[in-house]
Amino acid sequence: MWPGSRYGSRLGFLCFLFLGMILAGCEAPLDLSGVEAQLLQATQRSDLLQAVARDQDTVITVGGIGTVVRSLDGGSSWQRTTLPGKPFLVDVAACPDGSFHAIDKTDGIWSMQPDGSWARQALPEMTEPQAMTCDPANVLWVVGGFSMILHSEDAGASWDSWSLDEDIYLTTIQFIDPQHGVVSGEFGTVLLTEDGGLSWNRGSDLPDSFYPQSTWFTSPETGWVVGLSGTIWKTDDGGQSWQTTASGISTPLYGIGSDGETLLAVGDNATILYRRAGDASWNPLKDAGRSRNYLRGIAGLGNDQFVVAGGGGALFTVTIPNNEAVASVETVNE
Repeated sequence: MWPGSRYGSRLGFLCFLFLGMILAGCEAPLDLSGVEAQLLQATQRSDLLQAVARDQDTVITVGGIGTVVRSLDGGSSWQRTTLPGKPFLVDVAACPDGSFHAIDKTDGIWSMQPDGSWARQALPEMTEPQAMTCDPANVLWVVGGFSMILHSEDAGASWDSWSLDEDIYLTTIQFIDPQHGVVSGEFGTVLLTEDGGLSWNRGSDLPDSFYPQSTWFTSPETGWVVGLSGTIWKTDDGGQSWQTTASGISTPLYGIGSDGETLLAVGDNATILYRRAGDASWNPLKDAGRSRNYLRGIAGLGNDQFVVAGGGGALFTVTIPNNEAVASVETVNE
């Protein structure tokens, strides 16, 4: 019989049904367990982590899309939170009273609550907040566009402002002790206070209108500034003069910090440099990380141990050994 007949139609239908059953039996079920496991991890490859702050055993890392990664045990384990509205968080600070605060690009300050949640308050209008700190008296400080310095003595409920009245981005702020603080910014600007921030005076500008990415002072006299092209400037007279120190690299550097004894500088392509007291130059850490993204955030944990964070969800605990420049690295999620 030909296919156009009744018999042929039935035979074709049965063949089609049989083929469908075979194909259905060969099709494997869609396995999303790997995706689900990745989403449960503390960091994601899409994370753009920007800053790290620490108070005792609590360490907070912040970044883009409202990312907050918290450790309550000095970096041994981490939990992830995404803030409402997914703001881009640019910096975080720990206060001596144990509180943590973060700033976002849209003039907001976020404060961690006792239950671990975060509450937002509005900053006074300023152009893109760039950096923040908390001084020894629990006063919050924020710097940003138009040479603006803000401070709050009531955890962000109210603010006072100071400005050079110049169109300059201020990019870093640190209080070294209750009286001495330093701010740096665009065009090599350096501002200093010796009275706890009641007044700010201009120090010597960084040479060549250097754009600082991060600064760290170990005393009112001695400090370092890092930036593009691997450049590191040092002062031994409280910012009145600056000298270059040999970094040995041309890679951009975005962060610098200390654990009290050892300085650490980090930058593009997972660059990590260290310098101990008495070292004549900066030393590269070998085998420091698997990530090829930028590194920016640093928090010292003591005993030559640091938490380092950056792009691609990079979040490392780095321990510098005593006798050789090979780092011990523990990476979150690995």
